[in-house]
Amino acid sequence: MLDSRQKKTPFLDALKKYVKEGISPFDVPGHHMGNVSNSLKRFLGEMTFKADVNAPRGLDNLNHPTGVVKEAEELMALAYDAKEAFFLINGTTQGILASIMTVCKANDKIILPRNCHKSAINALTLSGAMPVFIAPKYDLDLEIANQPSVNDYIEAMDSNPDAVAIFVINPTYFGACLDLELLVKEAHKRNMLVIADEAHGAHFGFNEYGPISAIKAGADFSSVSLHKTLGSLTQSSVLLMNTDKISHYDILKTLNILNTTSPSSLLIASLDAARKYMALNGQIKLNDIINLANYARKEINRIPGFKACDAKYFDKQGCYDYDETKLVIELDNIDLTGFELYNLLKDKYSIQMELAEQYVILGIIAIGSKKEHIDNLVSALKDISSKYFSENIKYPKYRFDIKYPPQALRPRTAYHAPLKKIKLDEAVGKISKEAIMVYPPGIPLIIPGEIFTKPLIEHIKYYYSTGATIISDYDDGNVSIVDEENWEGFEKYKEDLENVRKISL
Repeated sequence: MLDSRQKKTPFLDALKKYVKEGISPFDVPGHHMGNVSNSLKRFLGEMTFKADVNAPRGLDNLNHPTGVVKEAEELMALAYDAKEAFFLINGTTQGILASIMTVCKANDKIILPRNCHKSAINALTLSGAMPVFIAPKYDLDLEIANQPSVNDYIEAMDSNPDAVAIFVINPTYFGACLDLELLVKEAHKRNMLVIADEAHGAHFGFNEYGPISAIKAGADFSSVSLHKTLGSLTQSSVLLMNTDKISHYDILKTLNILNTTSPSSLLIASLDAARKYMALNGQIKLNDIINLANYARKEINRIPGFKACDAKYFDKQGCYDYDETKLVIELDNIDLTGFELYNLLKDKYSIQMELAEQYVILGIIAIGSKKEHIDNLVSALKDISSKYFSENIKYPKYRFDIKYPPQALRPRTAYHAPLKKIKLDEAVGKISKEAIMVYPPGIPLIIPGEIFTKPLIEHIKYYYSTGATIISDYDDGNVSIVDEENWEGFEKYKEDLENVRKISL
């Protein structure tokens, strides 16, 4: 039964009231509630600027909430069945950084899947934690990473009983879920906290028929991107806390290290409004978009050259559950790569997909999706099929590099070591000082402390050849490595490093 308090939007209401008061502003921001005339104001409209105010009296303070921000956060926690909720205006990245940095001190172990987002890797660098990586399961047909198994986690926990936490993804970028309730139970048995990256599962908390949300599964922390699937503005997310083992003050202190002192009122208001909408309409709306996703899969599967994967497909891959709002489209006998298809859809048909891999493209079906969007995609794929489909096309099998590079140093140690810049082709056997990743999704191919291998270098060069967006320190063919020769502290790592090199190179 709906709690009547969910009909309220305390922060949004206070913002509306403030805008109507006819304020004479002498605070920041300097556009003073839209009293400028520039091209952005003409494009977005005056109200966007009027509502862009910086925590004045009556609108509370995100870094120390006591009024309408606090009330809005309490309503968010209530909506998700969490003990507490903290608004984030630097995306789910901020929540992942804060939760790992609060739970893990320097040299503490945390168990996490190697296909985690770069924010988790950055949290290792900032906290000084020692990662214990477990490999995900691989789909060698789609060439994507799914979840590790619960048994993989249990084995890692039993081998590392001193680990303080485990980190889980719920779901993966492509919608794969594991048995989170069982995993949480096993982690808590071993006195380990559970931290969830729920960037692509914010809607789980409002859908009783879909995969379980991390908080309902008993996780201690979950960072949810309302902006990705629930209609808030880009960059607005929420950190949910569901534990008594970490205090409110400890997590808030960490958040405030990462937070700006000038948070956007627009982002905060969008979280307030998105929560109310989902609390009142969420299940009905999610039923509608799942039906829309199923309609899309049905229509796409009629087109030669394309296969839209469903829950049955992921079940065969060993996934415990699947998020049906993810539209995973496999290329089959199409004379294009996924990267080429991704670009073609945007350039010729004005269709923006979420991401591409070698043999797959991904679309996100969310609360703003419309049937006409699906029909446009189906029409475009039919046209592309007529031009690029051939039964004679054979794709090379298993070029997917499933071996992540070996780990020589913890990320923080590598990050602070002396830097040397060299050509990518010369980096075999060298320790990386940087994370290199394809974006989206932002899952690193190598992180600080791992060793460059020849297959990895070829893999990176291949991604460059596709035109995909590569995030790295340089764009001139160089990479950052640890300068072993000029590192005074290197001797204590040298023997272990040589052993790692012998095994892996």
